[in-house]
Amino acid sequence: MSINTKKKAPSVESQEFDEKWKNPMKKPFLEKIVLNIGVGSGGEELEKAVTVLEQITGRMPVKTVSKVNVKEFNLRKGRPIGCKITIRGKEAERLLKRLLIVNNNKILRKSFDNYGNFAFGIDEHIKIPQTEYEASLGLWGLDVCGRIARPGMRVKYRRKTRSKVSRSHYVSRAEAHYFLKQNFGVGIVKKLDLEYM
Repeated sequence: MSINTKKKAPSVESQEFDEKWKNPMKKPFLEKIVLNIGVGSGGEELEKAVTVLEQITGRMPVKTVSKVNVKEFNLRKGRPIGCKITIRGKEAERLLKRLLIVNNNKILRKSFDNYGNFAFGIDEHIKIPQTEYEASLGLWGLDVCGRIARPGMRVKYRRKTRSKVSRSHYVSRAEAHYFLKQNFGVGIVKKLDLEYM
């Protein structure tokens, strides 16, 4: 019985990205991961959400406030309604690997934009490895948003001498797919078929 040991030939697209990444200013990196829990109100529930994010990341999140008045939802401008935390650098890479396990290392194709951003949701925080269930906190879902960027993007956001960045310097959807496949072993799929973990 013969075994087929032929390796799949790299696509033209992947060859193009590998060639581009030889330039250190074109090589993308994971800039940040943002975890967000929207509660809709303040008080005890919001404090529980803050505790959950603190357990997952080991850092203290900040509370987000309502920007508009919505009478139907009893929301007033400036009232705390959720919490979020931003993680950067190597810590962000380690955290993303933990979070991807929940979805079996898969992300929906439609979860990417053409600027290097991607996002996915987690319906129960206890599915995240190294996170234990506490009856006093209950179960919480959260949004995970990540950004892949190239060196030099800081010129668009810095306080002094801010300037525009060329469209070609942003990470495209296809390049973001390839980056996550190469660095995190992520599968890009059209539909998630997950078993309860």
